[in-house]
Order: sequence, then C-alpha cells, then structure tokens
Amino acid sequence: MVRPASSIAAHMLLALALLQPAHTLSNSNMQRPEGAEQLLSGPTFATEEHVVFGQEVSMTSSAGSGWSFESDGSSWHVWTHTSIFDRVDLPLWPEAMKEARIILSSSMCRTDSSPMPPFVPPRELEHCGSHVLATAHNDVPHGLHMAVAQTQMREWLAQFMGWSQSTQTGDSLSATLGPKAFISVGNSSIYHFTPLSARAMGLRPDSRLDLTAHVFGPQHYLHELIAPKVMCRGKQWLDNYRVEAQLQRTTHGFVSIRVQVISTLPAAPSVSIEPQDHADSRIAWIGPTKNAASFMLAANQSMPESLHLPNDFYAPTLDQHAGDVSIRTTGFSSFHPNLLVTANSHAFLPESNTCRLSTLLVLPRTYFFDPYQLRQQHDDGLLGARFQHYGLTELEKPAEAVATWGSVLVLSQDIRESQFNATVPIHARYRLPPVHEQMVGYHGEPTGDTHVDLTLPPPISAVVCPAGDLPLPANDILRNLHVRLALFDELGLVPVKSLQIAPDTDMLLRMPVPSTSHTSLIQLSTLGLLFAGAIFVIHSARSKAIK
Repeated sequence: MVRPASSIAAHMLLALALLQPAHTLSNSNMQRPEGAEQLLSGPTFATEEHVVFGQEVSMTSSAGSGWSFESDGSSWHVWTHTSIFDRVDLPLWPEAMKEARIILSSSMCRTDSSPMPPFVPPRELEHCGSHVLATAHNDVPHGLHMAVAQTQMREWLAQFMGWSQSTQTGDSLSATLGPKAFISVGNSSIYHFTPLSARAMGLRPDSRLDLTAHVFGPQHYLHELIAPKVMCRGKQWLDNYRVEAQLQRTTHGFVSIRVQVISTLPAAPSVSIEPQDHADSRIAWIGPTKNAASFMLAANQSMPESLHLPNDFYAPTLDQHAGDVSIRTTGFSSFHPNLLVTANSHAFLPESNTCRLSTLLVLPRTYFFDPYQLRQQHDDGLLGARFQHYGLTELEKPAEAVATWGSVLVLSQDIRESQFNATVPIHARYRLPPVHEQMVGYHGEPTGDTHVDLTLPPPISAVVCPAGDLPLPANDILRNLHVRLALFDELGLVPVKSLQIAPDTDMLLRMPVPSTSHTSLIQLSTLGLLFAGAIFVIHSARSKAIK
C-alpha cells in the first residue's frame, strides 16, 4: 500500500520530535531571514480546510490543483490552516505558557447589514482592532510563580509581534509598545488591545480589507502565513472579517500554529481556491438553510461527499439579542467624568445558577478606573453590580509615562435581574505637551489647542456562563468554524446571548490638554518666580542674621 505524502510527513515529524528537544528553537525576532523559503519547506505537517457558506454555487474541481466556483450572491469564506514547525525562527517558548492568541477583528467597524452565517458571533461581542493574548498552564501556582510566568509571556509575545521598547518616544503615546504594555486579566492571562477604526483601515462597502497589513510588517512570518490563496476577478481577494492565529507548544517541543481567516466574497462568475503546498486540503460548501444540500470535497477527489450537519446548526443562538445596553457620559469635558451604564435583559436561564449578565468596559491609557473608589461604591450599594478590574492602578503619572495600553472593567450581576444601572467614575490622566498625535480611540483626534475629543470603545454586554458548561461541536468541520472571542476565554466565560448596543449610547469624552501657545511665557514666568523666591529666602535669612 502506498502511503500518502501527508502520512509520510507526519511520521517524519514525529521522528524528528524525538530527536530534537524544545531548546533547539532559536531566540531571535520574527523577521524572515534570507532563504526563508527553504526554511519553511522543511518537515512540516499541515492541514487546511476551506468552507464556503452562502448562496447556491456551481463548483468544479481539478484533482490536486484546487477548486473553482461561481455564486449568484455574496458568500462567506472560512479558511483554517494548522501547521507544525520544527525550524521556524520563533522566540524560545516559555515553559509556563499554554497558548498565545493573536486576533484581528473588524466586527464593530462594519456598518453593512449583510446577513451573517450562524458561526459568526454578533458584532457587539468583539471590539474592532488587534487583540494579543497569552495564557499560562493551569498548574502554575498563583503568586510569585504566576508573576514570573506572566513576565516571560510578555517578553515572548512582544518579541513575536516585533515590538521593541526602542519604539517609545518621550512625546508620543501611540508608539508605546513592549513587554510592559500588556495587562494581566483573568487568573493566568495577559492582554493587549489596539483599537482600529473604519476610517483608519479605509473600510468601505466596495473595498477589500487586509487586516494583517495593519498589524504585521511585510517581513513578519504571519503576514505570509495568514494568506489563503483565493482569487476573485483575477486578483488575490482579501476582505478579512476576522483573523485569528493560535500558537501552542506540542509535547515534543514543536510549535503548532492554527490560523482561522473569515472573509467575505462578492457574487462573482469565477472564484478559484488553490490549496497550500504540502498540506492535506479539502473544501466544504454549506447551504444557506437546513434544507439545502451541503457537501465536502478533498483536493484529490473528483466527486463530492454529502456533508451532514446537526439539526441545531442553523438554530439562532447568539444573534438573538437578549436585550440592550446603553452608556452615556456625564461631565464629559472634565478630568473626572462618569459613565452611566444601563443594561436591560430579558434572558432567563432557570437551569443554570452560574450564568450571569456581564458588561465589559475598556479604557485607553489616557483614562483609568480607580478600583478603590469602585470598591467603596460597591460597598455603599451605588455600583449596582459586582466588578473585576484589570489594568495598572497608577494615579499620579501622566499618560505618556504609563506603559500599559489601558484597562478593562467587568461588571456582572444575576441574570434574574432584568435591569441594572451603574454609575462608573473614571479619571483622566494629564497629558504632557505637545499633544498633537492621533488619540487612542475609534475616532479620537486632536480638536483644538485646549482639548481633544475621544470616543471610547463601546460596551460589550452578554449573558455569560462558565467555560466548562458548554461543550464544543463534535464535528471537526464545525470545530474549525468555532470562533473563540477575544478576552472571553481568558476570563473563563462563554457568551450565550448578546446584548445589543442601544442607539442612544454616547461614549464621547473631551479631555482638557495643556496649550503650547504660551509655553515660553509660562517657562519664563516659572523661572522668574523661582528666582524671586530664592531672593526672598536669602533676604529673609540675612535679615534674621542681622537681628
């Protein structure tokens, strides 16, 4: 019997795993060296799967060279690619790190009303931007051991992302990246978030979006790795809705990289998909309704196989909103504004005593939550919910001197309470002049000499249950369609119902900033006052000495 190439590659991989320990991985940065093509062509075992979801399609297959299809309506394309590398120039994997995740999401930046397939969560559950996370193993003890593990994970992720502390400058806030930029979240994770805006990405209904171009440089490994070969209208088609890369270390010291790319495709007479080299590849088409036929086709097959989906695949879940959440700002132009949070939920899960209604609030480094003040408000019955605060508590430093990207506040209450209201105080960090760069926010940018306008990321609110309460799909194709939302996993939560962001939500803040127009006058006045004060002290001392 002739063994397929993938099986031979798998056996070669296992043999090499026994001979090469984990420390053979290098500790350099993620820039592709010369001869990287030969480097990547070494022993790897890769699988990939293309799933097309949408209108009726006509598909043809060329054995070993890919597939082509045409569709009379727009469709969704999900590409999952798993590779195990033994010689990729990765930083040395920390022993305590369980996994790392890089998520690039355009969900909240999308304004089109095109229908979404069942496996895509609602836009309200993931902020538009880049999410970089890592989690330690469950057996790492809390305290000093966990602190050391998180420090190692920060160093690894900063090196993997190509971040460097040398990018920091004294008068720039947006370029502050490095190991210290992460915050600790949950019990054993670290998190970094960079918001993106539709305007910054040039996102328009007729445009294609390459999310990786906004995060990775052209020489980064993932920039090329996260690139399914899909051609539409004679061009490489990249309209990324969401991209996620999951990295884990195997038991033999190799690194497994799993990529999930969710893209949209327009109605087109010809769309071609080319399988990756040296990979087990297959394509599946899932009909738009449960009555439509679905099939699967491997790269070396000429006839499709029928694909059977569970009855509840098309059942609406997260897309049925469990209510709405609204936030409005008061005192929006002061240094100490308030966020008025109102959540209305009609979801009730009597069979579960562990599910709760949670609302996630995110602040950039220019503002902060005071956990001591929040604790006092909670004790006084003014907060209306339990809370968890994640981020640096630094009350005195200016925003430019704070290394972390921002902070996260999680408010939670019993789901049997249909409504809760909370007043969340926040505080602005003072700025060092000159303040002229684009602010950290969705639409914030300098507006005038005395203030800047900033729109905070909107709230995320959902009915959540503990992570172990809901099983993953048994079907491997459905597992590849499963979307692990940013931050929920790291907090140990599974969203089962989302709350819609109410139209009256207003997250605008106007931060007072120092004006540079009178800097010279202020500096001269300060020197003059200091000189006058010194003369006064000397004169007083001499007068007392004479007496």
